[in-house]
Amino acid sequence: MTPPTIESFTTRTGQRVHLRPVCPHDAQALATMLAGLSPLARRRRFHGAVNAVAAARLHDMAGADGHHQIAIVALAEHEGRTALVADARCVTDASGSAAEFALVVAEGWRGRGIARRCLAALRRAAADEGLHWLYGHVLADNLPMLALLRRCGFALSPHRGDAGLVVAEVRCAAPALRRA
Repeated sequence: MTPPTIESFTTRTGQRVHLRPVCPHDAQALATMLAGLSPLARRRRFHGAVNAVAAARLHDMAGADGHHQIAIVALAEHEGRTALVADARCVTDASGSAAEFALVVAEGWRGRGIARRCLAALRRAAADEGLHWLYGHVLADNLPMLALLRRCGFALSPHRGDAGLVVAEVRCAAPALRRA
């Protein structure tokens, strides 16, 4: 069964996008989106060289429970078809009050407000689960992601143990959305 849509909006370029929780039948769509990323984009998302994502990992990604693991996907309507174009997720850490997040938007779909909407929906979902903070480690050379996170209200600071990483963190509150 497909989960209900959290939010629908029209991008700056006119495509209709729907955000909803990930579900098990999204594994193949996730695989297709991730396979379509450039090597640089995969390195930035997974913090290392990744040629393909193993079936077991895709199964885990599509099977987020909505509590300990929250995952939101963006599905875009384009030329009469629907494609999975973004994945935002977080996993609750041992503190029980914070979660580490990850975000990826398919190439060709960036710059349309999808990442901002996904992050806002993820923050609301995390707050609904009682989490207080989202945090993540971003490669220091991933300037587009760092700029996005700054625009979305994340505090950015150098990682204490790794000069190649930046720590991004934000309180889990329901952020106000501007209409695209």
